[in-house]
Amino acid sequence: MQENFIIYNEEYVQVKEILKNLTNTTQSEIAFITDSEGHCIASTGNMEDSYLNSISSLIAGSIAAVNSIAQMLSMDKFNSILTESNDKNLYVTSINERTMLIIIFDKESNLGLVRFRVKNATKQLESVFVKINEKAIENAGKRTESLFEGVTDADIDEIFGD
Repeated sequence: MQENFIIYNEEYVQVKEILKNLTNTTQSEIAFITDSEGHCIASTGNMEDSYLNSISSLIAGSIAAVNSIAQMLSMDKFNSILTESNDKNLYVTSINERTMLIIIFDKESNLGLVRFRVKNATKQLESVFVKINEKAIENAGKRTESLFEGVTDADIDEIFGD
């Protein structure tokens, strides 16, 4: 299991702006980012959070399964996956090892344009996530004291009544 994903306010604003621009330029319904564990990190568009969280989890599991198939076929993992239905399309692409960008668009949108815009957005998002990782590493060095430092077994017993 990976450490919890941390996103800082400045980078969150940048991510949201990239997603907003992507949904506008592709005429898509929604664009969102999820981590490999299925947690939605940021989104733009119209979808209820409960659906978004469920879809994020299912997509993360699907990508893991598809990449297992790629591994069995002696291939590198897939960078992007397109799923089409009669009226909507789902396009998933990797940003880095831990995050992926998902965009849902209808048949009115041009697939070539969507792929082009997603490719550009992914490059922008990659640089934002590099900044996030750099900040996380920098801040990890600053945390020398545990949140539970100074808490004894007796304190825990007192809290829980044992």
